[in-house]
Amino acid sequence: MLSLAPSDLLFYTATLVITSVTILIALVVLLLLLWQDSRSDLNLTFALFLGMVVLWASGNLLSRFAALGGAAPDLVATGVRLLEIGFTGSCVGIYLFTLILTGGRGQQFTQLAAASIALVVIYQAVLALTSSAPAYYIRDDGTLAYSFSPFGALLYATFALVTMLMAWQRPGKIKGRWLRVGILVFCLGILIDLISPELRNRAVGMNIGALATLLTGYAMLRIQIIDPLAGRATQLQAVRDVGLAITSRLNLQEVLSAIAAQAAGVLNADGAAIFLNQGDWLALAAVHNMPTTFIGQRLAWGEGLAGKAAAARQSTRVDDYRRDWNGAPDMPFAHDSFGSVVAAPLMFAGEVMGVLEVIQGVHGRRFDRDDVRLLELLGPQAAVAITNSRLFERQRGLMSELEVAVAHLRELDEQKTQMIQMTSHQLKNPLQAAMVSLELLEDESDGRFTEQMHKDAGDVWTALQRMERIVHNILNLESLQSGKLAYDECSVEQIVVAVAHDYREQAVRGGVDLSVSIPEPLAGITGNQHYLTQALANLVENAVKFTPTGGKVVVSAENAPESVLIRVEDTGIGIPDTMLSRVFERFFRARQPGTDHVSGSGLGLSLVKAVID
Repeated sequence: MLSLAPSDLLFYTATLVITSVTILIALVVLLLLLWQDSRSDLNLTFALFLGMVVLWASGNLLSRFAALGGAAPDLVATGVRLLEIGFTGSCVGIYLFTLILTGGRGQQFTQLAAASIALVVIYQAVLALTSSAPAYYIRDDGTLAYSFSPFGALLYATFALVTMLMAWQRPGKIKGRWLRVGILVFCLGILIDLISPELRNRAVGMNIGALATLLTGYAMLRIQIIDPLAGRATQLQAVRDVGLAITSRLNLQEVLSAIAAQAAGVLNADGAAIFLNQGDWLALAAVHNMPTTFIGQRLAWGEGLAGKAAAARQSTRVDDYRRDWNGAPDMPFAHDSFGSVVAAPLMFAGEVMGVLEVIQGVHGRRFDRDDVRLLELLGPQAAVAITNSRLFERQRGLMSELEVAVAHLRELDEQKTQMIQMTSHQLKNPLQAAMVSLELLEDESDGRFTEQMHKDAGDVWTALQRMERIVHNILNLESLQSGKLAYDECSVEQIVVAVAHDYREQAVRGGVDLSVSIPEPLAGITGNQHYLTQALANLVENAVKFTPTGGKVVVSAENAPESVLIRVEDTGIGIPDTMLSRVFERFFRARQPGTDHVSGSGLGLSLVKAVID
């Protein structure tokens, strides 16, 4: 073993530490990222890159310490070969990783990646076939010196420079400043190894690349694991704030505008759009930070990225709209202006209410799975807010229609009331005149009227009385509805006795036994005696009219706690259960077999209810 100068010893010790730590941490990062998502193209490509860096670092350690320790030449050659393969793979890996980061996807990316890997494989195969050992030598002090072929150096430099150019020109597409710095520094380490033989022989480029790999791995861990976990509470708070902002509005257009603005804000996007389900199509209903010219534009189900999300009932994402979306555009300017896009269906009660689309510009960053999840958290709240707004607007529309109809009906009711009052008053005077004339005629008919003429005059009198009761009932109902009644002390016993007396003759003619039962002195009540008498009279009249010959009608009254209870009971035909709910309606009569001969206007019970109310 050759002895080293203190500076060389320090250098080798630093190289050993940096390389060993790089290998260890790279393996840990590799396991964590693959555990977090082993199907992600980005993670798989980063895993390839880390694997190549580990191979480069391992070959570097093996070759340098084998040369320093005077090991067999084959061991040194093996180390240099691993170093060269790892270096080559690292150049390709960092290039592919950056290409995906900045938006490389689809068939073009696949072809380019395949071509890059094939070129490197072919180059390594040529090296293996044309040379028995890698180009290296061991200097007198035991340190290792190796070199690259001109073609190899040009190939590696091309990968490094293109990678730096992508990272520099597309900063917005790389999520995380330190990730971009790590990529640039790693490529710088590659270029140092290629440009300066002395720095390469001292493994400066390797050490810079190792440190850049640690920085890149840390940035990936932050982006993929640490930040999502740390930001989960912040995201949920943001979603809650968004929910409050959009659900505090009731106007549909305001809600839609708020949803679009809040979604763009939460995802730090350049713009947003909302399409609403209109049955057979989706209609663009609101936009944020985009032209409003195309509001109302339609998409069929399955058409456009929004239509695809609605038809599939799940979120859809593209990294580069111009490159990855070949279907109909969501908007006429989409292919020229859209970069990364996420479309999430807005679901409520199993129904697609619409689609929320969040958009980055051509040079904006790419959305990732966390952005999609965040949008999916926002989606249900947005759907509920849209549903509430639609229901509110529908209710407001119905209320407006109802108000126009509560006004039209009120006008009709007023006209009806005026007509009834006018008609009733006009009927009242002729009726009274007819009744007076009939009375005078009978008074002067002594000795001149036959028995039949007296009977006919009695029938006329009965008809006039019936007409008078109808007119009185109409006027009483209208007076009751005005609510302007006088109240005083009333005698229930006097009311009951008076009503029974008025209808006893009618009951006798119909063969009905009408009786009164008042077992004890009754307490006085406060009310309007005229209308209470009318109400009881209508009940008794109904009972007498609808009780067959040989039946009974009993009017009873008794004291009850803080009231007086009046009953009218009969053995009549009764009322069918199906008609009980309507018997108090104006002009309604419960038609039954055997009652066709019974006259009535259908106003009696409605007057009773109005009095009691």
